[in-house]
Amino acid sequence: METFELKQLMAEYNAKLDEIIHLNKKTALKNLQLKQTRKKTSSLLFYRISELVFFGIIVLFMGSFIGRHWNEPHLAISGFIVEFFALIALTGSIGQVILLQQIDYSKPIVQISKKIELINAHGFLFLKLILLSIPVWWAYAIIGLYLIFGFDIYPHLDPGFVFRYLVIDGLLIIPLLWFLNKLSYKNFHVKWVRRIIESLTSTKLKEALSSLKIIDQFGK
Repeated sequence: METFELKQLMAEYNAKLDEIIHLNKKTALKNLQLKQTRKKTSSLLFYRISELVFFGIIVLFMGSFIGRHWNEPHLAISGFIVEFFALIALTGSIGQVILLQQIDYSKPIVQISKKIELINAHGFLFLKLILLSIPVWWAYAIIGLYLIFGFDIYPHLDPGFVFRYLVIDGLLIIPLLWFLNKLSYKNFHVKWVRRIIESLTSTKLKEALSSLKIIDQFGK
C-alpha cells in the first residue's frame, strides 16, 4: 500500500472517529437532559396530583354546601360561584396530569420542551382565576364568614347597595373577559401585555411564558 493511500485511509478513519465521538457526546448530553427532565416531571406530577385532590375536595364540599342551603339563595348562589372557579382549577389540574403523562421522551426536544413549559406556566391559570374572581369576591366573603365564623352577613347588607354592586360587577365581566383573553404568552410581543405579565408573575412563570412564545415562533 502506497503512503498516499495509507494517509487517505487514516484521514477517513479519523473523520469517522471524530463523527462517532461527536455523536456520542451529543447523545450523552441529550440523555442527561432527558434524565433531568424525567426527574423534574415526576416531581411536578406529584404536585399536580396533590392539586387535583385538593380542588376535587373543594368541588365535592361546595356541592354538598349548595345542596344543604338550596333554600337560601344568597348562600346557594355564592356556593355556585365558588364551585365554578374550583371546577376550572380542577379541570386545569386534570389537564396538567394528562399532559405530564403524555410526554414522550423519544420525540424531538422542541416538542418535549413545549410541554414542559406549558406545565411550568400552569400558575398563569391561577393568576387569571384570581383576576376573574375580582367582580365576585363577595361570594368568597359570604361563604368564608359563614363557614369560619357561622355569620351570615347578607341579611345585614343594604338591598340598594347590593343591587348597585351587582350591576357594576355585571358591567365589568365583558371587559374583564376581553382583558384576560389578551393576557396570554401568545401576545407577549404586545407591550402592555408583556408589562402586566412581568409585573404580576414570578420570575419562573415569566420565563416559562417567554419560552413558550419563543418555541411557538421557532415552530413557525
